[in-house]
Amino acid sequence: MILVDTSVLVSYLRSASPAIREVFASTDCGICGVTRAEILHGARTPEDAKSLCDAMDVFNQVPLLQSTWDHLGNHLAALRIKGLPMPFQDVLLATIAIDNDFMLWSYDAHFRTIQDVLSNLKLFDGPVG
Repeated sequence: MILVDTSVLVSYLRSASPAIREVFASTDCGICGVTRAEILHGARTPEDAKSLCDAMDVFNQVPLLQSTWDHLGNHLAALRIKGLPMPFQDVLLATIAIDNDFMLWSYDAHFRTIQDVLSNLKLFDGPVG
């Protein structure tokens, strides 16, 4: 499965890119709670929030495992020790991908930096919207 980051969803919601749509249609893609929360954070009205929820509901919903919290703490510490503090939500997303052996699809370049430290993070190089 490919775990889809907020940056990809935002790009798709803004552009309706046929290339992104093709990946969504032909590949098993999922999102997790952190992505849902980030997307809903951008809602302007209750109607907008409903529309965004409907759009996100077409994806597989990836649950958060209890063990992920310890793994997240270890990953945050490993990055900090290397002098690479990263946003909590991004390291959480990377940890969810690692824990579930998923590929992560993001347009945020810092995931490559995270991958330098967390070498078992697999990134998907999908089309840019």
